[in-house]
Amino acid sequence: MNKPLAGIKVVELSTFVAGPVSARLLSDLGAEVIKIERPEGDTWRLTGVSYIPDRFCEDENPIFDIYNAGKKHIALNLKDPAGMEVLHRLLAEADVFITNTRPKALKRLGLSYEDIKDKYPSLIYAILLGYGENGPEADKPAFDTSAFWAKSGFLRDLALKQENYTPVQPPYSMGDTITGYMLLAQICAALYRKKETGLGDYVRAGLYHTAIFTMGTMAIYTQPPFGYTGYPTDRESRADPSGEYQCGDGEWVFLSGYSAAMLSRLYTLLGREDILEDPRFDTPEHRLANAYAYIGELQKAFKTQPAAHWLARAEEMDLPMIRMGHFSDIATDEQAWANGYLEHVEFRSGNVDVMPRSPIEMDSVGELVTVPAPSAGADSAEILKKLGYTDAQLEQMQASGAVRID
Repeated sequence: MNKPLAGIKVVELSTFVAGPVSARLLSDLGAEVIKIERPEGDTWRLTGVSYIPDRFCEDENPIFDIYNAGKKHIALNLKDPAGMEVLHRLLAEADVFITNTRPKALKRLGLSYEDIKDKYPSLIYAILLGYGENGPEADKPAFDTSAFWAKSGFLRDLALKQENYTPVQPPYSMGDTITGYMLLAQICAALYRKKETGLGDYVRAGLYHTAIFTMGTMAIYTQPPFGYTGYPTDRESRADPSGEYQCGDGEWVFLSGYSAAMLSRLYTLLGREDILEDPRFDTPEHRLANAYAYIGELQKAFKTQPAAHWLARAEEMDLPMIRMGHFSDIATDEQAWANGYLEHVEFRSGNVDVMPRSPIEMDSVGELVTVPAPSAGADSAEILKKLGYTDAQLEQMQASGAVRID
């Protein structure tokens, strides 16, 4: 099968998640991706093992593999001139260079965009940034928990306002993944332009910038000119009937959407058609003025029956209501399995784990199967020989520490 990006060569010099996400998906689309790691390996390898250290190990590291499957792995010491020479040989053949190395470190290595753009004019230079290239925080270390979730307001303002208020705990890797998608989209656009012009490009995606756009609705309507300053808030103060409700069995359901037609069906679902005529709740303005009482009436109605009752009735009435799940529910979710969103992956340890499948869905790509990533230097010898290095040179470079060969 001729995948869309067959023949494209990508060199990845990135760690943790955001850069590796983009590179992994480019691989899924058919590109050849060579991941450069330090001789001791990407720090994310150790992070992955640390999640469940009595189970995860070098031979079973799904938290690393989900972002690094499908790549070839070479381990170089870029502080050694011989290791740096290998990188430049790879860049000379590459279409795309992906990095999330901090700009100051890239400058010290002579690998900033300004350093190499004239040497490789057809190269697409794609960089993941934290807080952007300019401003007082440009050089701060950045993770998705800080630059995406914490700075954007999500963690403080989405927590419920209550006596024992505490900010929301950030989900791991999600901000990185979203930002990786953004970089991927721009790289694909740059590849199209390169096909037409032969020219490379300078592509940036930042955690903070992506967070601002992702939280765009919130960033707009919480501005002072619009008068909404209600965050953090509690459920009962929001007069919007869409949201979460606890049912009689303690389970939670979530109702999405908001329209006059939906309101009527919701009241019918609950057996509370009287709410339509209640002068406290008959207009949006009245519902807002009496928000606590309004949401209280809806919540009281939901508490009269278990979640299964409301979900079955909502399906009959075509209301957008769903059971609120847990992270742990995903691995056994019938809908996810029915669509191939999950897969069983066998690891070198002999264990078989459930993993999310690549989100790429294209007829020209076909079904994607995750193969666990090898060790950091597993493909070093193969890559170096393709670049013209001899066995004697490989031995010398390994002995000097310029390269790790497994």
